[in-house]
Amino acid sequence: MMTADEIKESFKSVKRNLINAHDSISGVADFMEMRLTTEYDRASSKEYGTVCRVLGILEEQIASISNQLTKLK
Repeated sequence: MMTADEIKESFKSVKRNLINAHDSISGVADFMEMRLTTEYDRASSKEYGTVCRVLGILEEQIASISNQLTKLK
């Protein structure tokens, strides 16, 4: 069984990895935005939509882990 400190450290590690993934994918989104110059282009791009959804999911998971860490304190 894991101790409370081990659980906290595990959450922190996962959170760091999610933040790193978010930063990397944000770079991809920024690049896509440069190429998709109009709002219509961005709205009609399936790939850009997927990237935005992934960023949203990562943000939700980062917030969830932050809330769990707060509860453990």
